[in-house]
Amino acid sequence: MATQSQIEETYNYMDQVFRVTYGEHADCTGAMFNGDFSLSLEQAQRVKHEYILTHLGVEPGKRVLDVGCGWGPMLHALQQHGASGVGITLSTKQADACSRGGLDARIADWKDTDRAVLGKFDAIMSVESMEAFCSKEEFLEGRQCEIYERFFKFCHELLRTGGRLYLQTMIWGKSVPSVGEISLTAAKSSNQYIVALTEKFYPGSWLPADESQIIECARPYFRVVSSNSGRLDYIETIEQWNKRLQLRFSILVAMLRTLPYFLIDRNFRFKLMSLLRGCQYECFTREIMEHKRMVFEKIEARD
Repeated sequence: MATQSQIEETYNYMDQVFRVTYGEHADCTGAMFNGDFSLSLEQAQRVKHEYILTHLGVEPGKRVLDVGCGWGPMLHALQQHGASGVGITLSTKQADACSRGGLDARIADWKDTDRAVLGKFDAIMSVESMEAFCSKEEFLEGRQCEIYERFFKFCHELLRTGGRLYLQTMIWGKSVPSVGEISLTAAKSSNQYIVALTEKFYPGSWLPADESQIIECARPYFRVVSSNSGRLDYIETIEQWNKRLQLRFSILVAMLRTLPYFLIDRNFRFKLMSLLRGCQYECFTREIMEHKRMVFEKIEARD
């Protein structure tokens, strides 16, 4: 799994850039257009928030855990809905931003968090944090399914009877190169190079193989209620993000403040290259990556 320092390499370094560009409670996950690309980014993010709350059955007074809460977009949505949200993140900058907004975000890793301290929840969500649950090294060691099964067990233990889990995650697509081919020495236009550069932006992360792997890992604890693809929505999301990143003074100031990281992180230039070259966009358009929105319902665990 990505360590706290690896998470902070991306999200702490780019904290001000993201908040200036996308708002104080920046939602840096795929929006939901449902084919209506006339929607603004803000409207499509609200559609996604409502989709999640509806499918989790969240009502006023319900208690919800957000695993990998980021800058708190879903915690904010829960607050507006009259629900009680608790978020966990490994980024100190994200936790600080949530706290400034009156949101309950804690610096914690689900793998070693005390269940008794967290308490019970009516619903749990994980919006694009699963990508960081398994590192490339853990994948190569054959531990990916073991890690995902531990996550589903963690959620099962925290959920009240009949509770639901919402999982939104990138997964590998049909055009992903083999792991041995991924390299920064590959041709600059190749899938192998694009993935290698994307890895630098998300250190310590490796994607699920496919939807069936996730379902199989969840099987002892959850049944699938619904699943759909958000790949085209993510492409539109990135296109609208890019419009927000057009150079203006506040963004320029935020970008300049990232310059010290060139001195402390030898991979920071690759992170900026990944962002500026639109590697994530290329991964979705080339179908190197897929994107899934999945709803699960808790079942009685089988021995």
